[in-house]
Amino acid sequence: MSDNQKQSILLVDDDPVDQKSVTEILKDLDIQVVVADSLEDVPELIIRYDFALILLGVDPSNPEPFATAVALDNNEKTWYVPIIFQAKSKYVRELLEQGYASGGVDFLHKPVKPAILLAKVKVFLELDTRQRQLAFATATIQEQNLKLEERAIRDSLTDLYNHNYLLEQLARAVSYARRYNDPLSVFLLDLDFFKDVNDSCGHPFGDYVLKEFARRVKATIRESDIFGRYGGEEFLIILPNIDRKQAGIVAEKIRKTVAATVFASGTYERYVRVSIGAYSGFGEETDSSGVIVDYVDNALYQAKAEGRNRVCHYQTPRGGRGVDDHICDVIGTTQQNHLNATIEKARAMTLASFEAMVHAQTREYEIFADRNTFFINVLDELARKLNLPDQLIHSFRRAIKLHDLFRCYIHDSSVKTEGPLNVEQEEMLFDQPLMLRELTTMFDFFASERIILYSHHERYDGTGYPDGLKGNEIPMAARIFTLVDSFVAMVTPALEKEGMSREEVEGELRSCSGTQFDPFLVDMLLSTLEKYEFLSVKGDNANAAKG
Repeated sequence: MSDNQKQSILLVDDDPVDQKSVTEILKDLDIQVVVADSLEDVPELIIRYDFALILLGVDPSNPEPFATAVALDNNEKTWYVPIIFQAKSKYVRELLEQGYASGGVDFLHKPVKPAILLAKVKVFLELDTRQRQLAFATATIQEQNLKLEERAIRDSLTDLYNHNYLLEQLARAVSYARRYNDPLSVFLLDLDFFKDVNDSCGHPFGDYVLKEFARRVKATIRESDIFGRYGGEEFLIILPNIDRKQAGIVAEKIRKTVAATVFASGTYERYVRVSIGAYSGFGEETDSSGVIVDYVDNALYQAKAEGRNRVCHYQTPRGGRGVDDHICDVIGTTQQNHLNATIEKARAMTLASFEAMVHAQTREYEIFADRNTFFINVLDELARKLNLPDQLIHSFRRAIKLHDLFRCYIHDSSVKTEGPLNVEQEEMLFDQPLMLRELTTMFDFFASERIILYSHHERYDGTGYPDGLKGNEIPMAARIFTLVDSFVAMVTPALEKEGMSREEVEGELRSCSGTQFDPFLVDMLLSTLEKYEFLSVKGDNANAAKG
C-alpha cells in the first residue's frame, strides 16, 4: 500500500441489511470498505487489495466461511490480516470455538452496535498502521544495510570490488574449481608509468584515468568475472571456467582495448598502456589463492621487465631439473614455489627500478622498443625449435633488457652512428661485457644473465672478445643471444633506415656461419625465416615485425 492510499477493510456478508449497516457505521472513517456478496469473490479481492481487517459473516448452517478463514490464514499475503467473525447473538456461543480454530481473532454480534464496531475496527486499523510502519522501517534498514555492505566491498573511486573482497572471492573460486574440476584464470593488471600521469597531469586526471580504465576493462569481460581494484593502479580479475588459451585471448583483448583510444579529460590527453600478469589452473591442480597472488604478481613484474604493455602468463619451469631443484628435498614443493616466485620478483623489481632510473635520465631507450619486441618474438620461435627451458627464455628476455638499458645509461653513441666507429666508441664497446658483468655481479640473482652478457661478443671462430673463446667454449646461451641480437639488428636497425630484405639477411647469416655464429644455430634460425613474411619486401621492418 502506498503512502497516499487509504486503508481498506473487506466485508464478506450476503445479507444486504447487514452490509448497509456496517458500511454506514464506518463511513466517517478515512478508509475504504470493500464489500463481497459471495465467498467466491474473496480470492480475487485479496489479490487486488492489501486489507487491514476482514469482517466475515457466519452462521451454523454454512461451514464455507470457516473454510475460507482457514484458507486466508494459510495464504502468504493474508496470514497476518485479522479476521472478525459476525454472527447473530444466538449463534455466537455455538460458533465461538470453531471461529477461533479457523483463525479468527474476535466475534461481533448481529445486529452490530456502532460503538463496539468502531472501537474494534479502530484498534485493528491502528495495529495495521503500526505494522506497516514497522515493515517500512525494517525494509529501509535492510536497504541501508545492503548499501553499507556493498560499500564495504567496493572501492570508493572506481566502484569496483576492493582488495579484501577480491581475496575472499579468489579463495571461493579456487575451492569451486577444485571441487568441480573446472579451469580458473586470474589476471593482475598494472597501469604502465601511472606515476608519470599523476606527476605531469595531476591527481584529478589520474583519478579519471583509473575510473575510465575500470569502465573499459569492465566492458570487455563477462558479468560472471570478478573485477576489482587490488590497490593503487593495480587491478585483479578472477575468471572462472577460463583456461590458459582462453585467458591469453581475453588478456590481449583487454590490453588492446585500453590502448586503443586516448584518455581525455579537460585539457589533458594521454595514451595509457597496461601490463598483465596471468595465471591459469585446472581442477585439483589449481594452486591456493595465496600462491596464485604470488604467481600473478611475479608474472606482472616479468611483463614490466620485458618492456611493459604486454601479457605474461605464469608457468612452472619446464625442461628437467634446474640448478636449485635440490631445494625440494629440504623445503618441499610449495615452499620452493614461494622462493622461486620471490627470487623472480626480486629480479623483475631490480630490472624495473633500473629502467625507471634510465627513463628518468634519458628517453633514448624508446628507440629500442620495437627492437625488443621483435627480439622476443624471434627468440620465442627459435626457443620452440630448440626446446629451450622457460627459465633460459626468461633469462634471455632479462638479458636483452639489461643490455639495451645499460647502453642508454652510459650514453653509448655507437647506437646512433652510421659507418665505422671512432676509437673512443670502439673502446667503450669492448668494455661493455666487462661493465655488464660488474653490474650483474652486484645482484647475484642475475647470474644466468651475467654469463650471456659477458660472452655475447665472443665469435665462433675465436676472434671475439673479451676472452677469445672458440666454438663450444662459448656458452650456448651466449651463442644464441649473439645470433638473435645480430639478426634483429639487421632487420630493425636503431637508426631510421631500412632493414635488410630476406635475401640480404639470409646471405649475411650464411656468410657469417662458422665465423661469427654457430652454424647449427644459423641453420635453425634460417628455418624460421618463413615466419617473417615482411622480409620478402625490402623496407618493411619493425612495424611489420610486431604484426
